[in-house]
Amino acid sequence: MQDVYQATENTLSDETYIYKSSFTWKILFFLLLPIEILSQYEAFVLNEYNQSVWWLIASFIIYSTYFVGFYGLAFARRIATPRFWGFFLPLIMVTDIYEIGTVVATMNMAVLRNQLILLCISPIVLFLWFIIFRYRKVLRYMK
Repeated sequence: MQDVYQATENTLSDETYIYKSSFTWKILFFLLLPIEILSQYEAFVLNEYNQSVWWLIASFIIYSTYFVGFYGLAFARRIATPRFWGFFLPLIMVTDIYEIGTVVATMNMAVLRNQLILLCISPIVLFLWFIIFRYRKVLRYMK
């Protein structure tokens, strides 16, 4: 007969999990980085939407920080703290919403076309936000 007051044995192991990035994150990083570099270059050189210089510089800093986080996720590097990325996520969200709003407003298209553009862009933007969210979550499992 077992002792009723005896604590049960813990079946959980004391292993600590270490995040190891997948090859897919690396491929995605190297696909999106040239697109972002080209986008930032065009923003400064062409400035199609007549944005002010301060906004172009702020946007460059924000998206550069985004790709630093993306690099950390793709190559399992610990950059900054989860708290920093927790504060950065709403900042990138507001920036993306503002940029998309600026682009849609300056195109002067019909409402249906604007909705179609938003319908096509939304999954991409949500996935890009997910990258920072994911990095914030796995940061504690990195060396």
